[in-house]
Amino acid sequence: MRSYISECKLSTNRDQGFLEAKCAEANEKHQRIIGALRAAASTWVFEQINFVDVNRGSIVERDCYTKLKKLDVHEGKKERLFADHMTQV
Repeated sequence: MRSYISECKLSTNRDQGFLEAKCAEANEKHQRIIGALRAAASTWVFEQINFVDVNRGSIVERDCYTKLKKLDVHEGKKERLFADHMTQV
């Protein structure tokens, strides 16, 4: 069985490397929890997926679609989820 832990992070800029820095921050934050889950349920696969928004309410679109695909979101719903997210932000 596969389970995902996800987090939405906010970045105040779009400097080179901001996406990787925010993802590393989120991964570090959940490292212990994921380790405990893996120890408790060794037959399961746990993976963290981070979505990063930037200061003006936009997210890196390609990164978002890649992660939605990994979550097995139906192709027709990806654009709607992205549009809804942008409206909320």
